[in-house]
Amino acid sequence: MLEKIVQTIDRLSLWGAYLSSVLLIAIILLIAVNVILMSFFNSSIIITEEYSAYMFAAFVMLSLSFALKEDAHIKITVVSSKLPRPISKILKIAVTLLAFLISLFALYYSILMVWQAYIYKMRADTVAQTLIYIPQIFMPIGFLMLSLQLVGELLKEIK
Repeated sequence: MLEKIVQTIDRLSLWGAYLSSVLLIAIILLIAVNVILMSFFNSSIIITEEYSAYMFAAFVMLSLSFALKEDAHIKITVVSSKLPRPISKILKIAVTLLAFLISLFALYYSILMVWQAYIYKMRADTVAQTLIYIPQIFMPIGFLMLSLQLVGELLKEIK
């Protein structure tokens, strides 16, 4: 049963990585088209900078859980590498639990932020006047995925 839960969480992180790579390709294409338009037609896509920034933020948020799954986050192992294996394992569980609590905190407040932007119909202070909750929605999604992946990592470590 635990194995099935961990596999489902890992699959969700993989789908987040796929979506983030689509966003990265979209950023590249948007910037490339804008450069071509500026170079050859003396014109540009006005929203390029704004939407590239939104997509990059979504790219980062959707990549967090996959990076954790692949053990790609930066770690400082000076202390844990010197400890005996059982103590190191307990420390890893404690740190992962702390990271989970921090991720839940960020999830809660990012939901509040998006909800407030939605309720007040907040718009970006740009030419596009984008409803700001739309790009912000990727923050709670990313933190939810990260929280789930941290649970998966705890389950792997405990098992």
